[in-house]
Amino acid sequence: MPDETQDRIQRALNERKRKDLEEKYGARFSFDESDAPPEIIGEWLDTVEEFERQFKTAGRTTVRAYAGNPHFAPPSTLTPPCVRGELRRLIDHLDAHAIAVHFDRTVPPAEAFRFIVEELFDMEIDDVHIPGMTHSFVYEDFHPDEEACATMFAGHFLYALFGKDAAGCMQRADREELYSSSGRHITRDEMRREIERFVSEIAVFTGSDVTEKGCTIEGDSATVRFAVSWSALRAGTLSSLGASGTATILLKRSGIGWNVVRVECPGWETW
Repeated sequence: MPDETQDRIQRALNERKRKDLEEKYGARFSFDESDAPPEIIGEWLDTVEEFERQFKTAGRTTVRAYAGNPHFAPPSTLTPPCVRGELRRLIDHLDAHAIAVHFDRTVPPAEAFRFIVEELFDMEIDDVHIPGMTHSFVYEDFHPDEEACATMFAGHFLYALFGKDAAGCMQRADREELYSSSGRHITRDEMRREIERFVSEIAVFTGSDVTEKGCTIEGDSATVRFAVSWSALRAGTLSSLGASGTATILLKRSGIGWNVVRVECPGWETW
């Protein structure tokens, strides 16, 4: 009984604090308080309150200043044998100051060190210090992996195609420049009809496999190749059909992403 009474008291305190945060800072909460013990919710609300209090009056500072203005040698002065050790020392120093840097792909130690010292250190952030809160940065947000990005957009088209999602395919198709698999210029309506014709003649895909083979980028154009195999049952007769081979997708840059302009997919126009 004492535990139940304590829980009720804590929940009442949490509700009061939540309303205070909403009124004072315009905070909005959508979580279900029953999802966690009331004392945990109370600690979290205390953290939110402290963040809002600091954020309201916080100024801006650089990552370098936030990390205590550490001194590291200019990247150009480090010899290859020294870079790895200095990078480790740099990462440990940032970690001690609640700053984390993530690399989603393999980046040479010299480039990682250069990025932090010459770019990230000069970036401005909010001068907010909350126990347990970490400022996190991702290298790819500053230097996107263009080949991985183009491959992802091309792959989304194929996954939509093999999911019989014509609308999903068209979301990834360019709005001005489109070509048939043979290289003929076509309109978006023609592209849509070709996709709809293909998926409408298939009752269900019984299997599909898409494996990246490579990507090349020239300026604002990309060519992505996949090893593709698929099997399906034909609409109406339920007879088996399928194809395998290399799918080639041409894309062009669009803002921070890529649009599909031409697709050559095994079995699309041959069966």
